[in-house]
Amino acid sequence: MANRIIFIFTCSLFLVSASFALENIAGQKYYLENCSACHGAGNRGGGLAKSDEWKSYFKDDANLMLFFHQDEPEALEYLKTRKFKKQSKRMMKFLIEFASDSPNIPSCNN
Repeated sequence: MANRIIFIFTCSLFLVSASFALENIAGQKYYLENCSACHGAGNRGGGLAKSDEWKSYFKDDANLMLFFHQDEPEALEYLKTRKFKKQSKRMMKFLIEFASDSPNIPSCNN
């Protein structure tokens, strides 16, 4: 019985970890496709702000992001799309993962 409980716990932990990793991979993909041309690779982009700052930039339909990009027509166009609204939660999680106050060390390929 104890072995079964340990097995179930281990499987649950693995699934949660895998889900979290997939969220970050999707967020990284969205960032690289839409933001990296101006803001650099993912590790540089995430490091542009602290975790709490990233959260505030993305809240209220990313109004602060719209403000910061008001003189950048291509970026503004993307930020106003349904595509951005759909991708923004995963992108925010990715950016927080590599925020300037994050203990995480980015790999060489992001």
